[in-house]
Amino acid sequence: MSSGMVQCISGLNAAIIAATLTQPLDVVKTRLQVGKTAKSLTYTQVAKELYITSGFRGFFRGTVPRITTITLWGTVLSSAYEYLRHISRKDY
Repeated sequence: MSSGMVQCISGLNAAIIAATLTQPLDVVKTRLQVGKTAKSLTYTQVAKELYITSGFRGFFRGTVPRITTITLWGTVLSSAYEYLRHISRKDY
């Protein structure tokens, strides 16, 4: 397996793990930002309300689109970087 392929697979795995681990925090943060309540809620209160209304799965709502976006952008940027690094070598 080429080093470029190993880098691509490693990057995809890192993106999937990072998106999955941070998704619950992002869901609660987004609910805090768009909440339309008269009183200001704390992070814990929003997380508790989310768990009561949607269960554990509610914390991972939107994970697939987020992983898709991160992996597509990561693949494009990594490929562009490797291509530019290859063509800018002095011995090319």
